[in-house]
Amino acid sequence: MATIDYNLVRPLRALLEERNVTRAAERLHMSQSAMSIALGRLRAHFDDPLLVRRGNLHDLSPLAERLLHDLPRAIAETEQLFALQSRFDAATSTRAFTIAGVDYAIARIMPALNQIVQREAPNVRFEFPAADAALVNSLPDALRVIDAVIMPHGYGAGQAHIDLFTDAWICLVDGESGLSDASTADELFSRPWVQTISPREGMTPAIHQLQSRGIDVTIAAVTPHFFVVPALLIGTDRIALVPESFARMAMAMQPRLRTVPAPLDLDPVRDAFWWHRDREHDSEHRWLRGILRRVSDSVIPNPDDGHTEVAIQ
Repeated sequence: MATIDYNLVRPLRALLEERNVTRAAERLHMSQSAMSIALGRLRAHFDDPLLVRRGNLHDLSPLAERLLHDLPRAIAETEQLFALQSRFDAATSTRAFTIAGVDYAIARIMPALNQIVQREAPNVRFEFPAADAALVNSLPDALRVIDAVIMPHGYGAGQAHIDLFTDAWICLVDGESGLSDASTADELFSRPWVQTISPREGMTPAIHQLQSRGIDVTIAAVTPHFFVVPALLIGTDRIALVPESFARMAMAMQPRLRTVPAPLDLDPVRDAFWWHRDREHDSEHRWLRGILRRVSDSVIPNPDDGHTEVAIQ
C-alpha cells in the first residue's frame, strides 16, 4: 500500500474546488510552484489526472468528482479524530461544537446554554446549522460530521439520544382570521395551511399523523424557518400547526396572532438531542450531554417532563 501523505489533503481540496493551480495556491498561501508539485504528487498517488484541461479551463475527472464529494466529510471526521482528548477541561477548552436544529428549538435552549457556557466554558464555541432535509435524509451518517442534532422523534431511530422537550401541537392563526376555540375541524381543514417542511421533502410529525388518518390539507406556503411562519400568517386566513412552545414565542413577537386547538387529538412532538453512537465515550461529548441535560432541566423544571438518556450499545 502506498504511503499516505496527509499534508496533501488540504491542497487536494483546494485544487478540486478551485480547478486552478494559481487560485488554489493563493487560497492556501502557497507558491504556485509548490502547488504544482502537490498536484503532480496527487496525480501520481491516484494514477489519475484529476484536473483535465479544456481550453483555458480545467474540468474534474470522474475520480476527482467523487473525491470532491467525499472530501469535506473525510476532513471533518479527521479533524474530529485529532481533536479527541482523554480528558476534557471545559474551563480551558477552545473546542467548537456543531449542533444542528430547527431555529425555534435552538432559540429555546440558548438562554440557559449561554448562562452555563459563559460561566464554565468561556472559550468553547457553538455552531448551529439548520437541520434541513438533506441532513435528516442522510442520518445517521450526517452525525459523523456534526456533533449532534436537535429534532423530534421519528427521524433518528436507533441513535443515542437525550429526550429534551415534549410539546403539544396547536394551531397558530391571525387573530382576524375568523377562527376561534369553537372552530370545528372541518373549518380548520378547509383553510390553507403553512408548513415547515416542503411536501416533496417529507412531512412534519403532525402532518404525518393527519395523513395517516386520511386527511390532506392545502399547503399555501412553506418555509424551513419557524420564525418566518408568523409573517406567512399575518393578514391571511392561513393556519400553521406548530409546537405550543413556539406558538408562545410567535405571539410574543406578533401580538396579533392567536392560537386555536388542534383539529384532532395528536401525539405530542418530542424533541431530543441525538448523536452518533461512535461518540458515546468521547470525553468532550460526555460533557456536552451533561450540559444539555442541565439545559433541559432549566427550561422545563417540572419533574414530570424530565428527560431520559438512551445510549445505543
